[in-house]
Amino acid sequence: MNEISIYPIELNALLELTIGEFNIIANYRPNSSRTGVWKVQSKRDNILYFLKTYTRKQRWHPEVYAYQNWMHHLHPYVPKLIEIYEDKDWQAILISSMDGTIMREVALDDNQVYKAYFMAGHLTKKIHSLCTGKWYGRPDKDGAPIELNHHLDPVTYIHNSMEETYTKCSQSNLLDQDEIMLVKWALENTSVFTDSLPVPVGWDSTPGNWLVNSDGNLVGMIDFENMLWGIDVESFSILFERYFNESENAKRAFFEGYGIEILVKKQIHIRITCIRLALSNIWWGTHNNALKVEEYGRNLMKQMREKL
Repeated sequence: MNEISIYPIELNALLELTIGEFNIIANYRPNSSRTGVWKVQSKRDNILYFLKTYTRKQRWHPEVYAYQNWMHHLHPYVPKLIEIYEDKDWQAILISSMDGTIMREVALDDNQVYKAYFMAGHLTKKIHSLCTGKWYGRPDKDGAPIELNHHLDPVTYIHNSMEETYTKCSQSNLLDQDEIMLVKWALENTSVFTDSLPVPVGWDSTPGNWLVNSDGNLVGMIDFENMLWGIDVESFSILFERYFNESENAKRAFFEGYGIEILVKKQIHIRITCIRLALSNIWWGTHNNALKVEEYGRNLMKQMREKL
């Protein structure tokens, strides 16, 4: 059996300065080229922690900012940030351990599904209501925009990103006529976002990053590297794409926890951001030979077409 080790190697000494001597309990991403996740236990007091490393600094920055400025408002449903580590070639965070199992990996009955999604909707609304920003995009750990071309205007933010992806898809002839018509409709209606404000958004907050206990109750949310200043309905797109299409119960529960009125009040907003995600996944999935991602995008396009 291969011995579990933490890398980069210099992180071991830094971790020991934080929690004392420790044992490595598990390596959860041994083959990942993007992030590493280890469960460690301090020999000093037997407390468990998770260590997460990054190879892309633009993912580390938003997660640090989210922990320090947004997510602590959801305690005890999120881990606590214990320490941050930064080197020119790598970055890492140390967070408290949380009990629970990834919700996506657990078979829940209808009542458990309802309760878990209801709580997820409630917590998502709490984050969206926390504060508003001044621009759209990903923050660095100090709160400055990571992107040089960050946007101040919500219509421009949505329209430009969608138009850019649409142009690339068109040049590669990736869209059928129904999909083209749908994207053109979305681009023509982005003015609905005129009064939107930047709020904390996690575009991949899904059952893949939610924890449930043995009773099926939602007890935690993890993984905030994809958080940004965005538009509230952006949080829903991936749920429509991968989860709500398979469970009306899940959809109803989530929005009853969040506030069911948004499904009517921002119906067009939701459709446009779903089309935007679908377009992005068609492009990314095709050019990275990720057929499942492309399939998600095309199925979401079909969902949105049937709603118009």
